[in-house]
Amino acid sequence: MILPDIITQRAKAKKDAVAFLYRDEQITYAELETRILRCAQSLASLGVKKGTTFGLLLRNCPEFVILSMALGKLGGIAVPINFLEKPDRVSLILNDAGAFGILTSREFLATVLHAAGSVKSLKHIFQKDGDSREAPSFQNLLKSTPYRGPVLTQENDLAMLLYTSGTTGLPKGVMLTHGNFLANIEQGLAAIELSPKDKFLCLLPMFHSFSWTTCVLTPLRLGVPTVIIESILPFNPVIKYIWKHHVTIFVGVPQIFAALVQKITQAKAFVLRFLNPIRLCVSGAAPLSPAIHKNFEKLFGVPLLEGYGLTEAAPVATLNPLRGRKIGTVGRPLPGVDINIVDDDGHPVPPGEVGEIWIRGKNVMKGYYRKPRETKEVLTREGWLKTGDLGSFDADGYLTIVDRKKDLIIVRGLNVYPQEVEVVIAQDEDVRDVAVVGKKDRVTGDETIRAFVTLKEGKTLDKKRILSLCRQRLASFKIPKEIIVIDEMPKNAIQKILKKELREREEPR
Repeated sequence: MILPDIITQRAKAKKDAVAFLYRDEQITYAELETRILRCAQSLASLGVKKGTTFGLLLRNCPEFVILSMALGKLGGIAVPINFLEKPDRVSLILNDAGAFGILTSREFLATVLHAAGSVKSLKHIFQKDGDSREAPSFQNLLKSTPYRGPVLTQENDLAMLLYTSGTTGLPKGVMLTHGNFLANIEQGLAAIELSPKDKFLCLLPMFHSFSWTTCVLTPLRLGVPTVIIESILPFNPVIKYIWKHHVTIFVGVPQIFAALVQKITQAKAFVLRFLNPIRLCVSGAAPLSPAIHKNFEKLFGVPLLEGYGLTEAAPVATLNPLRGRKIGTVGRPLPGVDINIVDDDGHPVPPGEVGEIWIRGKNVMKGYYRKPRETKEVLTREGWLKTGDLGSFDADGYLTIVDRKKDLIIVRGLNVYPQEVEVVIAQDEDVRDVAVVGKKDRVTGDETIRAFVTLKEGKTLDKKRILSLCRQRLASFKIPKEIIVIDEMPKNAIQKILKKELREREEPR
């Protein structure tokens, strides 16, 4: 199988069933299949063939899926790009991928046109919501007769090049095959209880692997509807869409669940319990605070399952089970996913001990595009993916994420995991967001701990109270030397805090 087969099967079995709800439009599985085939025919006429790369830089929309699946029919490779990227970064990605074309929207057309000037391989620019000489309408690609040519794509062929956020350097293209995604869909379905009556919300950006696999591919595989939302912010319209379309499965990131806990009063939450159609929430892409986790479930009465993964694993590797979940952990490995916790020499460590997380399974990437050295650094001969994340298993096989290996702070030769400090500071009633980073002394080379915080509206920083909290819960060497208030945390499109930018901040005056 390849990814477009999912839609072909559903179009035959339940052609009138709704696949997408987008703005005021409903698209059935049969209509979706037809648009994909028409798009594939147009792409073939342009010269797209096996191995051709094609960029996508736009917000969530059906066109994102149609183009990706049409490319899959021809053996082409979709290259989703973060729409928050600057033109220079966009051109870097397009050049690295050797992109033949790109689909964007009017909102990001200027960025694409600016970037395109330095991308020699780029021959075609389309926009989904406009028509111009520089960028004709994508709708023109849907006017061809449906594609009837041979489908030469195989399961081991690349479906997507997903470029990492590059928070620690230049972005790398993660090579994910049709088989990688198909495996991860089935692994996830084996670990979670879903129903043919479920309805998903696609709120997180489709260019991110977590959203693509859980909010797009999984509901398509099940043949259930997905409500597509273009943007996380503002959030009030999102709530209206949830009620209007009776969404039952909500996939989000910790920042969304934290915001709901902070903004919804107990009285409102009590009312929402009776009106809310959501029966299950899933959190991923960043660590979820145990306090937020408990408060969310208490307020809304809806189970919240935390998982763990990374783009290189297509992306989900673990998930807390609906029955028997342990708050503070990211659950157990998905069926078909092997996880080892190893020391610096690659030897497994016993339960309770911290080590690097290694992952193996059919969901693990082929490697980094045109980067054999970097690929060799993270993929072992036995097929293990070295994640760079630190964690530990408990006696029951539940995984706890300790931190990123690269975020580890060394204080007087002792290891400090930023996440441990962040969990404590986040308990202060006035703190909205917190991020802990190391600051290296230029003379001694030792590190001290800096905590950046944003505050809730109308609140002021009480350093003494926060430090007192830290002294109660943390060893002395783990207590921050500096607590710095900033207006907003630097974040990417899925609201993950960019610690690299915080580490590079100038000294506060």
